[in-house]
Amino acid sequence: MQADSSLFSLPGEVRDRIYDFYLTFDHGDFGDTLRPHQVYLDDATYSRPLPALMCTCKRIYQDMAPIVHAQAAMRIEIRGRVDRRIGFAVRGKLRFERLRKLWLLVHLEHPNWNSWLYFFGDVVRRSPNLEVLIMDWVPRPVAQNGWSGRVDAKKEDEFFQTIRELKALHTLIVYGDISARWTEVLQTANLRIIHRRYRWWREPGDA
Repeated sequence: MQADSSLFSLPGEVRDRIYDFYLTFDHGDFGDTLRPHQVYLDDATYSRPLPALMCTCKRIYQDMAPIVHAQAAMRIEIRGRVDRRIGFAVRGKLRFERLRKLWLLVHLEHPNWNSWLYFFGDVVRRSPNLEVLIMDWVPRPVAQNGWSGRVDAKKEDEFFQTIRELKALHTLIVYGDISARWTEVLQTANLRIIHRRYRWWREPGDA
C-alpha cells in the first residue's frame, strides 16, 4: 500500500472503525484443543498469521498493531457428549499481558462450569491489563432451587470473583439470556455493564 493512499487521508478514528470491521473474528480464525493449558499456557507460544492488510506497509502496520495485539477471543464448546474444546482466535502471538479486550464465547447448552472455569481463571491471572470483556452466553439459566441450583450459584460466585480480579477492567458486555441473579450481582460491580438479550456470535448451523 502506498504511503499516499486515500486511507491515510481519513481521520484516525475513522481508520480505527475500518480496522475494527476488517479484524472481526470469524469461525475459521479459531484453533481448538482438548489440552488448552498445554497449548495456550504452559510455556507455549501460540500464534496465528497476522492480517494481510497489516503486512502491506510500515505505516499501516503501526496503525493496526495496537488493535491487533490487544485483542483475542476465547471459545468454549462441546462436541458430542463430553468432547470439550477450548480455542482462541488471535492474530500474531497470543501474549496475555498485551490484551486489552477479550471476547468470551460460551457455546454450551448448560454452563458446565467445571469444563472451563479453572482455565478461564488462569487466563485472567495472565491478563492484568484487560479493560473490556465481551461475553456471548449461550447456556440456559439454571433454576436456583435444589442441589443443582446451589452448585450452580457457587460456580457463578467463583466466576464473578474471577472477573473482580481484573483490576483494569472497566466494561463488561454480556450477550444472551442470563439469570436475574446475574443481573443483581453485576449491578453491584464497579463496572460499566451492558446487557443485550440477543446473541452476538453465531456458529455454523445456528438458527
